[in-house]
Amino acid sequence: MSNLADIVQVNIDLNSPAVDSTSFDNLLLVGPPPQKAAEKAPPAVGVYSSLEEVNAAGWVSVGDNADPIGVAAMVAFAQSPQPSAVYIAVQQTSLEAGKEAELEHPVDTLNRALSYTGWYVICPAGIPENQFEEMAQWTEAQTKLFAYTYLADTDPVGRVYYRSLGWYGKENAAQQEADVPPANKYLHVAAVADCLAYAAGSETWAFKSLSSVYPASLSSSDMKALKESNINFYTAYAGKNITINGKVKAGEWIDLIRFRDWLQNDMQMRILNLLLMNPKIPYTNSGIGLVENQMIASLKAGVAAGGIAEDEYDEAGNLIPGYTVTVPNSASLTAAQKASRVLTGCKFKARIAGAIHAVEVSGSLTYAY
Repeated sequence: MSNLADIVQVNIDLNSPAVDSTSFDNLLLVGPPPQKAAEKAPPAVGVYSSLEEVNAAGWVSVGDNADPIGVAAMVAFAQSPQPSAVYIAVQQTSLEAGKEAELEHPVDTLNRALSYTGWYVICPAGIPENQFEEMAQWTEAQTKLFAYTYLADTDPVGRVYYRSLGWYGKENAAQQEADVPPANKYLHVAAVADCLAYAAGSETWAFKSLSSVYPASLSSSDMKALKESNINFYTAYAGKNITINGKVKAGEWIDLIRFRDWLQNDMQMRILNLLLMNPKIPYTNSGIGLVENQMIASLKAGVAAGGIAEDEYDEAGNLIPGYTVTVPNSASLTAAQKASRVLTGCKFKARIAGAIHAVEVSGSLTYAY
């Protein structure tokens, strides 16, 4: 039989891009296993798409015997729109002979959870408040966020963390911890589940209405103190229950930290796939231009998401670009630089779009102009 390949031979390579498993849209609940042991223990780290799945794994969500993880999951899935997935990392119990069983430190739980992709914001449930600081320290070294609600008189986490967001859980300053509604212990879960429903860059963490949690009735001095401490809270304005502040403990805006993480990952993945999908990117102006194009594509996506400002004009009609990109000229690079095969000097500047959180209006009433 004749073989067509004897005359025409065609070889086709299938170049597949790298698939990004990084997510900036899902929360991770961290807490103890179900109080009542199930026939099959839940996985050390699992993903659940509904409250029914969480309950089926053994956690109880309502009643006097409710589990912290069960209540927190109920608060998460009560938000609108519901999260598509909630990750749960279970604290493991030590079983050393001759010793009373005790739960591992939540940092150990987080170290194990790092091997699982798909989650972004850490939310403790049933973790003692005196362990929040160590969880905040751990998170600072990761591309993650750590959210918590505190009920004590003072915030258990210091003001030096750019990846930790604290929430005030009481309904009023005089309320005792024992009287706080169960769902309010997980106010941070409600806020995180609600805000992660928005694409990174498109949201602010202020002015959001939450489900299943009660607003706080606070005096002006109480609210001033919380704002000065960069603590987020939930209260009523003009009959509408909304979140206030939207900051991490160090004072930066939560949405800006999240958008920065997203932009960094997006640009990295675009440039990586450029290298993977081509036999070679030459160390010439044309090759450098391909890298520049990927940087620009990522920044354009950042503008579309709402994190980077659009091009604007000042009063004189001068263009103020939303971003600028500069890359080196191949002819200006040394032979040693080219021999290293490392391209340096690629830079960009982008204007933050930001968000309006307060408005001041001045006017006057007159009989005639």
